Amino acid sequence: MSIFFASPFSLYSTMKISGICTWLFLFLGACGIQDGRPNGVFIRVENNSDVNFHAVTVRSGKSEQFFGDVPSRASSNYQEFDHAFRYGAVWLKAEGMDFSLAPIDYVGEIPLKDGFYTYRIGLSSANLTDASLTLDLVKE
Repeated sequence: MSIFFASPFSLYSTMKISGICTWLFLFLGACGIQDGRPNGVFIRVENNSDVNFHAVTVRSGKSEQFFGDVPSRASSNYQEFDHAFRYGAVWLKAEGMDFSLAPIDYVGEIPLKDGFYTYRIGLSSANLTDASLTLDLVKE
């Protein structure tokens, strides 16, 4: 007849591993990605111009995010929006000049589905005094 005795160390190790797995599960669940699909709307800004953008701020729907500086032909990190549309309001500085793009409203627009998107922002002209902002949506 054999009797199995669990040592306190093995019980502690099992509890420790279970605790780590639980925290890891909770952390990954809070990151906005579940089952390999995003859980939320994530947008980044791509500077599609030959000048650096500074203090880039985007509002789409009721969500507003600050993207900071986005160098020429580069992209920012993704920011999460509660909900967003295929376009939004944009404020930024380029070469010391203020630029903005403000939609009138979102009437008739359908909110973006959960996923990763890029607002590709550019300038309509190489002459900054005549330029205005352009915005194209790219689904990742």
